[in-house]
Amino acid sequence: MRHEDREITSINDLVNSLRAQTVAREILWFRGHADRDWKLVPGLGRNQAHLAKETEVIKRFVQLSVPHLTEPPPKTDWEWIFLMQHYGVPTRLLDWTESPLTAMWFAMNGDASTENKDGAVWCLAPLELNRHARFRGKLENELPGFDADEILDGYLPDRQAGGQGKNAVAATGPRNSRRIAAQLGNFTIFDRASEPIEEIGDKNHVWRWIVPAHARPNLLEELRLLRLTELSFFPDLDRVSKLTRELLA
Repeated sequence: MRHEDREITSINDLVNSLRAQTVAREILWFRGHADRDWKLVPGLGRNQAHLAKETEVIKRFVQLSVPHLTEPPPKTDWEWIFLMQHYGVPTRLLDWTESPLTAMWFAMNGDASTENKDGAVWCLAPLELNRHARFRGKLENELPGFDADEILDGYLPDRQAGGQGKNAVAATGPRNSRRIAAQLGNFTIFDRASEPIEEIGDKNHVWRWIVPAHARPNLLEELRLLRLTELSFFPDLDRVSKLTRELLA
């Protein structure tokens, strides 16, 4: 990896790590994992048997979801895949954020299975990742966009029979939901045969900051003091209700 693992126990450590390990004007994305051992692979890529059912899953989602849509249905394959990702259906997309604080919040907010695990905040240089795949937008320092650059269409499900052995690539998409907008979201898209992002090439495109389990209470308190809550990243009535009920706890 570009840098050795660095330990983070406070927001101040996070800021110092940004100062020490980032380059001016380089595009960087971040992702929080509640368990440092989780690999950088998308939900659908964590089970090879599931990958083989990708098109079947998409058709089923389209069939069942149409009667429940409150807005006009998606017009393109990519729009359907983004909608699936939004509602928690495993896809070959992996979420990233432009905000290191957002990534830290996700690293700190796992479930009961991760509360005693070290977490991690992953840092990704998306243009460098794309160079490994010899993959560019229209300009050298431009990220390709879903439904904007045809070069991404080779990653569509109907062109993925068996996988092509291509590396994952980073791309931008419309922030067409309040959740994606709130999280400053971007994505990497995987070929069915892609390696985990941290295992690609010379690994100079990625590194991580480790958050030890003992630091979790302090970091959660610091995030609370910064007024970063579930509602910050999931702006919907379900979270409003949850935060309201906490007043009665």
